[in-house]
Amino acid sequence: MTHETQVDQSPDPDGKGLRLWSYDALSPTLRGELYGWTMLALGSLAIAGALALLLVLARLPPTQNLLPWSWQSFFYTGLVAHVILSFVVWFLAILGILAVLVVSGKEPARWNGLGMPGVFAAILGSALLLTPTFLNDGEPSLNNYVPILVHPLYYIGLGLVGLGVALPTIRLLGNPKRLKGAIEFGVAMTGACYLIALICIGLAWSRLPSGLDIQTLNERVFWGGGHILQFVNTGLMLVAWVVLAKQGLGETPVSLTVFRVCMASMVAFSLSGVAFYALYDALSLESRLAFTDLLWYGLPLPPLVVGLGAVALLARRRADIARSPEALGLALSMLVFLAGGLMGFFLGPSDARTPAHYHSSIGGVNLAFMALIVTVALPALGRATINRRSVAMQFHGYGWGQLVFSVGMFVAGAAGVPRKTMGAAAQGLDSVLKKVAMGVYGLGGALAVIGGVLFVIYALRRLFARKDAVHD
Repeated sequence: MTHETQVDQSPDPDGKGLRLWSYDALSPTLRGELYGWTMLALGSLAIAGALALLLVLARLPPTQNLLPWSWQSFFYTGLVAHVILSFVVWFLAILGILAVLVVSGKEPARWNGLGMPGVFAAILGSALLLTPTFLNDGEPSLNNYVPILVHPLYYIGLGLVGLGVALPTIRLLGNPKRLKGAIEFGVAMTGACYLIALICIGLAWSRLPSGLDIQTLNERVFWGGGHILQFVNTGLMLVAWVVLAKQGLGETPVSLTVFRVCMASMVAFSLSGVAFYALYDALSLESRLAFTDLLWYGLPLPPLVVGLGAVALLARRRADIARSPEALGLALSMLVFLAGGLMGFFLGPSDARTPAHYHSSIGGVNLAFMALIVTVALPALGRATINRRSVAMQFHGYGWGQLVFSVGMFVAGAAGVPRKTMGAAAQGLDSVLKKVAMGVYGLGGALAVIGGVLFVIYALRRLFARKDAVHD
């Protein structure tokens, strides 16, 4: 059974399938916004990928002393920069991309003036986030979800990124008549979760007492909002799955009603986070546990429901996986995400199994977004030519590399290697199992970085080319 969406649909320029958004469906202003968000997404991922390779080298004793900086100081500042670009800016840029696409239509959208200022604010903010790293300045604060370099420029940059993404989100929610289809509704609900996350960060900031040490302050400010951002990330992934299935296979994994219920449930759970600040002290253990439980009870069901529908669809249309880059991206995204979810049931107190779990889960999200950019965003900008073999290599390299990377880290963590450490002594690499696991971790990390770099180069090449002028 095919479940229809309400987005503009036109034939693929290559005659190979359904194109959800065409170049002509976007006004020149919206195309400018889409170009800006796509550039921010690819730029943040490119820099994060380079940093990831350096971080892998910094954790491996044979190579850590070959870095141009002292690996002891670089590891933590580089880790903050890598995480903020690859797990925050990259994801939020995808929200910007989708917010532009779904607001397109034959009539001008309300509050169109919010679009370009949002793009400029997010790009400027991202540049400011990196400035302390290049200056080798700022104290790293490795708190959960939104790590910080304690520096005024970093905080200003973070605020500008947050504001920049909020503006197109507000515009989208201000055009409710355009939210009838599954994709439009899903993006709107994800945007609502994002605004709730900002509210939670603001509430935490206003309710914390003065005089806290900077590490505790940062951890508690972003603890609640960081948890709500996981609903945002999950919502973006689910929308990407639906888009890839619809465009690549002509069907959506679940019905419109089921998808609406899944997305609305995530908004309902996110709103609980606002209530927690009224019920509990922001420094209390009760507040901390409440947000932890929020993810356990509110987050698993929507991806499970949509994922099962996608698995059934892919199983029925498995012959199309090799032919359709959208279907391949969807299948690999689900595989890597599922592996991360399974690892989440076997976490240790403070070892490398925890980053293995979230790296695999986030790797699955990344694959969905990579496919979304190559097959949806770039064609909507008039860069529709696709070298399917090259795209498949990128997806396979990143997907399988991320899986091997995470499995190696998980095994190392199960053997006792702690998280957020570097150096043979600090990591306790005193057994063959630990050393082999870290070797597998390094191999997978390198493969994932290569796949990611190939994707970024490929996508940037198309983005910089003239409209419909890229040839493979």
